[in-house]
Amino acid sequence: MKDLADKAVLVTGAAKGIGRATALAFAQEGSNPLIITDIDAKGLEETADRIRAMHRDVLASPGDISDPEAVGRMVEEALQRYGRIDVLANVAGIGILGPVEDFALSDWRRVIDVNLWGVINTIHAVYPHMVERKSGHIVNVSSTDGLFVSWIYSAPYCASKFGIVGISEELLFEGSLHGIGVTCFCPGAVGTTIFETSPIVGFSEEVRKLQSILARGADPPEVVGKKIVEAVKKDRFIVTTTFSYQLEYLLRKHLPFLWFPIMRLQARLFGRILRKYRIKR
Repeated sequence: MKDLADKAVLVTGAAKGIGRATALAFAQEGSNPLIITDIDAKGLEETADRIRAMHRDVLASPGDISDPEAVGRMVEEALQRYGRIDVLANVAGIGILGPVEDFALSDWRRVIDVNLWGVINTIHAVYPHMVERKSGHIVNVSSTDGLFVSWIYSAPYCASKFGIVGISEELLFEGSLHGIGVTCFCPGAVGTTIFETSPIVGFSEEVRKLQSILARGADPPEVVGKKIVEAVKKDRFIVTTTFSYQLEYLLRKHLPFLWFPIMRLQARLFGRILRKYRIKR
């Protein structure tokens, strides 16, 4: 799919951050129409206005991607209106911070419902249409935390992102039987509000002071959005970003006998630093 002009593109999580940047990057590439969705209706409409300013047709459909019925209705409306969806970009995601022993089952469910089931729901609704047309490309945005664990205290997030990588790899092979491309995009640090808005369990709100450390060297969402578009054009599968995280991935992949001792030491250090922010149970 080297030429994205006049391709119908569906982007989830398009109200802000990577999702908005991705939708705008596709629009700048000439994609038309854009189908965008997010639970944040106001932010979604702001994105839609920016797409309309590029003289692109846009269907803004507010909704929760963890709700399969809502996803089904959105996809059905898009297909009735435009007759096709050429590219599906699953970008929507949420985070959470806390020790495993402090998470409620509802914490696990919410993160996995949005991050993992959201991807499953859209694939369930769009993939059969692509199979029928023998054409299409699916982008699933995971994270480098879906390839390796870079920080402790994010178990539900990592579980959901590792799941996305697994689904993407299986779909890469199965989709190839039908002319469907798959990209599993795994960004490192991105300058979004995810750390500012993510729930915190077992720690005081003061722990957010450490966000500046995690955000250091982060890629702007606009850069990430353009890289997603390039990955589709070049039919790339695993794509990582942020130089330091790319180095970590290579270390984890090729030198695991060094990686695991290093990460155990990091876990002890990180745990010691965050100890003063712990809320006693």
